[in-house]
Amino acid sequence: MNRSLDTSLSGRKWHRWKIVGSVIAMLLLAGAIWLIVSKSGEVAHAWAALTHPNPWWLLLLFAGVLASVPVSAVSQVLMLARTSGVRVRLGEMSTLVVFSTLLNMLPLWPGAIGRIGYHRVVHGIQPMRAGVAIVSVRLLGLFAGVVLLALAWILGGGGTGLIIAAWLSVLVGFLLLSLPTAARLPALAAASCWIDLGVSAIRYVAAFHLLGATLDGGMSAAISGTASIASSVPFVGGAPGLREWAVGWMNAQLQFIPDALVLGVLADLLVRAATFVVMLPLTLVTGRGLGRRLRAAAVVMAAKDRSPSP
Repeated sequence: MNRSLDTSLSGRKWHRWKIVGSVIAMLLLAGAIWLIVSKSGEVAHAWAALTHPNPWWLLLLFAGVLASVPVSAVSQVLMLARTSGVRVRLGEMSTLVVFSTLLNMLPLWPGAIGRIGYHRVVHGIQPMRAGVAIVSVRLLGLFAGVVLLALAWILGGGGTGLIIAAWLSVLVGFLLLSLPTAARLPALAAASCWIDLGVSAIRYVAAFHLLGATLDGGMSAAISGTASIASSVPFVGGAPGLREWAVGWMNAQLQFIPDALVLGVLADLLVRAATFVVMLPLTLVTGRGLGRRLRAAAVVMAAKDRSPSP
């Protein structure tokens, strides 16, 4: 009884922390929007650039958002296989990533919670194992973000070519670490997270160009690493809000111009908007198939629960 009571109290504390984190995230998001509105005159050039967007940069932004889906799904497939021994198909996991990305724009991490429930019903994976896989991928993303930020800080002055060469060297290192059988799955998952950071850097380059600004390789790497670190902050980083301010702050450290903070916040909100525009139709297109699979699995589970024990 004491153990169940401790578990219940722990669950309540966890839920309260999630609520507090979500409230903080919403306040940060409201503050970011207020900053852009109140400083709209300082970034009038950015608004002017958005009224006539370069179609190639717009295409690159949307392509970067779309490319992040299978890349993120690969790391989730690998770590879920590591923690549960179940291999989920890449297409199915990609659909789950689309759903969770869209839902995680809301407070309380509904996307992650929904994915854990889906794996429980469809694949029979214990919630703890599915949760550990999700947290493990987030920790790998945090580690990759710290490494990329450090590389940008050390090599940023050497030009875009040097940053790309360093990024490729780290990727090769992860792939070499995957050669031993015991380290294969986590090393490949780390490589996937590293590739995702590269895709994220491309998205920010496109977003800043759409706002009439530019980023070199070192700047885009620093902002991508900062965004990954901010997204990994427990209870706050999962929802919109903190990442916008983190990107704005980093841009202010990189570009000594009066509107650097506002421009960085606006660029990240532009990435958020592009993510929503891409994920919403994908969710509508793929939702029926995923829903049918979930309902069928739920029927089978209910039938097993009703069947008498031998």
